[in-house]
Amino acid sequence: CPNETEIYSYSEDFDKRGVVYDLATNYGKTSQVNPSSTQIVATRSSDGEGKAKDLRKNQVKRGTVSGTEKEGSWWRVDLTEKYALYLTHYTLRHGRNRSKSVLVNWRLEGSLDGRKWTTLKNHDDDCRLKEHVTYTWTIDANPNAFRYFRIFQTGKNSSDKFGIFLSGIELYGVLITKSS
Repeated sequence: CPNETEIYSYSEDFDKRGVVYDLATNYGKTSQVNPSSTQIVATRSSDGEGKAKDLRKNQVKRGTVSGTEKEGSWWRVDLTEKYALYLTHYTLRHGRNRSKSVLVNWRLEGSLDGRKWTTLKNHDDDCRLKEHVTYTWTIDANPNAFRYFRIFQTGKNSSDKFGIFLSGIELYGVLITKSS
């Protein structure tokens, strides 16, 4: 059987038209994110507030903030062995008080195996999350599809500390469902 493709086009931040939302809700069959969903997996480099899986909920509510606490922090989304994505846009939602610990120095990376990473976008002193809480970036043409996507902190946050505090991520592009 050939691979199947699905196009996920960005319209607005957290518009419920992205890959993370679709896989976390079992293609919209459930209205809420299934915490035990194996369609998409979120992990992080260290434990701070919240749980790594909270990143899939795409909500800012008391208690859903999730964070890391160390230098070299990262968040990773695994689309599992079933999928690969040609990324065109990605959205992040800051997960704390608007003025505290906002991510400003990071790079977005993609990987097929979770070991070798390709930089998709660098962010140096990027204050868009501080100004808007959520923001979507366009990814310049990249000829590769990836299974893993990682937010890797490259410098201190807006509070001059290390740690990534997020409460949502969304990915857009062309999703390939691999044949079994």
